[in-house]
Amino acid sequence: MIKKKLFIPLLSTLVIVPALAVVSCKNPMSNTQNLKEKIYLNYSLKTENEKKEFENYNQINMLSEINQYFTKHDHSDELVKFTTPGASGETVEFNNIMKNNYASKYMKFDEVKFKEIIKDKFNLSDSFLNRLKFEVDYTNISRDYGNNFDIIFPIRVKLPLVGHNNFKYQDGLFIEQTFNFKVKNVKASGFEYIDTTKIKPIHDELVKLKEKNNFTATVKSVSEETKKLVDEWGIHELDSKQLGSIFEVKTEEFDKLIKDKKSTGIESKITITDVDLSDPSLSISEGFLKVRLAVKDNSDKNPTEAGVTVWVKFEFDKKDPFWKQLKLDESIKVNTVKFTETNTDFTQLNKSNLLVKSQSKFIKEINVESIDKTSDYRNSGLLLKVLTDESENNVVKLHKKIGVGKYTDLYTSEFTKNNIQAPNFATEKLTQENLKSINKDFFKQFDSELFSGGYARSRGFYGEKVKTPKFMHIGEDYIANDFQPVVMPYDGEIIAAYELTTNVPFESVGTVLVAKIPVDNLSWSPKEKEIYLNDNKNHIYVSFLHLDAQRTLNNASLGWSAETAQLGDKRTVKVVKSVTPQNPKKFSKGTVIGYLGNNASNGGWMSHAHINLYTNRPSYLSENYFSSKTTRTPLDDKRVQSYTASISNGKFSTIGNIGVEQKIVGQVYKVDPKTGVEDKKMKLSEIPLYLNGLSMLGFEKTKGYANPNLMYKLRDDRTVSFSVKEVNKL
Repeated sequence: MIKKKLFIPLLSTLVIVPALAVVSCKNPMSNTQNLKEKIYLNYSLKTENEKKEFENYNQINMLSEINQYFTKHDHSDELVKFTTPGASGETVEFNNIMKNNYASKYMKFDEVKFKEIIKDKFNLSDSFLNRLKFEVDYTNISRDYGNNFDIIFPIRVKLPLVGHNNFKYQDGLFIEQTFNFKVKNVKASGFEYIDTTKIKPIHDELVKLKEKNNFTATVKSVSEETKKLVDEWGIHELDSKQLGSIFEVKTEEFDKLIKDKKSTGIESKITITDVDLSDPSLSISEGFLKVRLAVKDNSDKNPTEAGVTVWVKFEFDKKDPFWKQLKLDESIKVNTVKFTETNTDFTQLNKSNLLVKSQSKFIKEINVESIDKTSDYRNSGLLLKVLTDESENNVVKLHKKIGVGKYTDLYTSEFTKNNIQAPNFATEKLTQENLKSINKDFFKQFDSELFSGGYARSRGFYGEKVKTPKFMHIGEDYIANDFQPVVMPYDGEIIAAYELTTNVPFESVGTVLVAKIPVDNLSWSPKEKEIYLNDNKNHIYVSFLHLDAQRTLNNASLGWSAETAQLGDKRTVKVVKSVTPQNPKKFSKGTVIGYLGNNASNGGWMSHAHINLYTNRPSYLSENYFSSKTTRTPLDDKRVQSYTASISNGKFSTIGNIGVEQKIVGQVYKVDPKTGVEDKKMKLSEIPLYLNGLSMLGFEKTKGYANPNLMYKLRDDRTVSFSVKEVNKL
């Protein structure tokens, strides 16, 4: 984060912020006429043209910044509503929302109100608002595991990208963010087996405490070890224990509220989950702590939980170099312009591709003095000169990191570097019949041979004439050219190698490799390990699907050769029998372990690696930092051992080859709009638009899946996207 600090006295000649910047300060800093970066400081945009210019330079980040606002400010009741008078979460149980197309018919997201809110809060132009498109992600509607009486109602907001002075975008590219709004107090269905009657009144009291916000926080101390962690990972990537070692939060009212509840089976928890030093309302010596106050009812067989997030203000010594540097670093946002930092080659970074922003009033001017020379194409740094409003030591030289931090590769670093923009390909509403008409050469228009996408997205094209998205894609697809080498993500072992074929179109998994990787070898941040591994200190599993059999399984340099094995009574498969969990093949990070197949290995789909990440965690960590047991893990130590047993018996059972979860498509019936209760006598000739039980959040909770971009960091919520269906005009 902060590598270097240098306080220098106020200079007689100060650096000038470029003319295009919107500034509130009176005294400019000196000569920067040759610089091309865009700096927006305490910006107050007046005209439509000023707004549009800023919005266009910042368009990659706009939806992300708007989304951050909604995570702090709950507008759900204004935005998501039942359209039938008298209908509410108290009259329509969750299961009825999730069948018979109820949500699509009788629930509405208020796009007009959403635009009104963001126009007011972000001072947006009308042209920006008119570009926005909205879609309800019905499949991922889910019970809220942080407040068990609510449900999550996800809205995808899409912003088509427009070119401007510095660059152009290919037609069809857009940015998309999922906004997770809530529908409050939704009646539980019988199959959910939850009873929130004890925690609901406690939660209502928590909401009152949140509104009063009489909580206080102080800085205890920051050890040298913690400072090193902040430098290595950033303050936002510390885990809750590390944050708890820095701060003390006093919550007397909460303590009093739950004091008498413990005897009734109520458990409570106070967790510091993050720090905000960039809020414009904060002075140079202030910050906010993100604190989760939570309760859990353990008295029932299926515990229920609830919580609220409170932002608690704290003060620190602004003369302390650690805090001053951290405050300035957090108060200044630096982004790349055309593509997000995740998809930028930093060895080619120049000032014309930088956008610098700050709305902190104590920062008067910023100058980008230099960009680090780097051989790491995923990370770099900037030297900034910052002028503050302090009476002394008011010019600070600050080294600011920019990039993805620690990562690993799926393909060779040279190939990935040359194709790092890796657009996200969206496959929503595609059918198998659509796929048959697609020529994969259309990808060439996006100037990349690497594309990513698919995790947590519903699909329908794995079966003929399927129009309901009955499949949830539980891995990430990384499209690349045929026979591209695939490398080991971390030091670890390959424990299974086999080919599984089928004659069913678009269903082949091709060659599969399964890797076992010790947790100690993962370059994940403390927060990532806390949330996604949740006390798994042993190992994770990663599977690689759709590889080429000949090049991968018959690799003489590894001593591998494929043999035929029996799969059930009627099928055979090709297996490297010498590779088992008891006799694994060790690989170092970055070593080639296999090769992509072609479209035949993928059942007709363009060549790609489908990656599954199995966290192997014993339990899921909720937003409240309570754990619930993982119940249906598809690949764990027990399943791995079954692979070995089958090999020794001369038979075979597959592991790690599942690419999707699926549900059965049912009949659509007429329903009572007020209750959602169906009339079995009234069948409708409708196709279900979504199915219950397919939300990715549910699979993450019960089965321990995680997004492979935790490892590869090739796609985030600001990666540019395109719709395969729309681009091909299908």
